[in-house]
Amino acid sequence: MATHPTNMRFLNPSTLSTSAAGYSHVVEITRGRIIFIAGQVALDLAGQVVGPHDFRAQTQQVFENLKMALASVGLDFTHVVTT
Repeated sequence: MATHPTNMRFLNPSTLSTSAAGYSHVVEITRGRIIFIAGQVALDLAGQVVGPHDFRAQTQQVFENLKMALASVGLDFTHVVTT
């Protein structure tokens, strides 16, 4: 198993679908406080696709997932610098 520097936290919030082995939804660099969020897809908490063939529903789910990922480290969209 790979080791990671102590200034990094790898998170898979319970509010997001279970990720594949070795994949983290959120990585926090604690020294300097930089947060990276993995690309999100339209999966609900159960890992099911939301709104098959419905672009609007899937887009809303992606943004809900981003919101939950940010909340897992105490942030919201006002803290986003780039996408």
